[in-house]
Amino acid sequence: MTKGLHLLLLLAVLHQLIISNFMTHPDSGKPENLAFELHEYVGLASFAIVLAYWIWSAARRRDVGFGELFPWFSPAAVRAVWRDFLDHIGAWRRFRMPDVGHRPFPIAIHGLGLAAVTVMGATGTLSLLGAVPAGIREAGLTVHGAFANLVWTYLIGHASLAVLHELAGHRLFRQMFSLRS
Repeated sequence: MTKGLHLLLLLAVLHQLIISNFMTHPDSGKPENLAFELHEYVGLASFAIVLAYWIWSAARRRDVGFGELFPWFSPAAVRAVWRDFLDHIGAWRRFRMPDVGHRPFPIAIHGLGLAAVTVMGATGTLSLLGAVPAGIREAGLTVHGAFANLVWTYLIGHASLAVLHELAGHRLFRQMFSLRS
């Protein structure tokens, strides 16, 4: 389930980020185009995937737990993330990729990525559904655009590190996309 949701989230986020470059906003004096409409409808589906990921993160007993994705409320967990970050820096200084596995630093970074796509999904969905007053809607769309840049950065970094791990022989892609647990 985790792998399936991860893949769906990847495809949804990629679609949304790429299609947004081809959109014509209706407030620019022109009618919205197909890309804008696709962004709206796939955005709703994307937000549903994000919500499913949150529910799965809270419900699962194996893999990574909610407290590991968001360690920022526990001093002991923050210290573990910091120590693991320093281990990563040490490996990078030696031109090595840190071993993959259940590591606090990358898990916490995954949590930040999940939070960022959640903000994008929530602000886009609230805007589309018109569930908030116009002023709040405009502020939400500003946040939505700002987080798009953050999610692009996260996606590029996340994918680049996965490729580097693969090149280092960690066979991360096989782990991530294998149908076996």
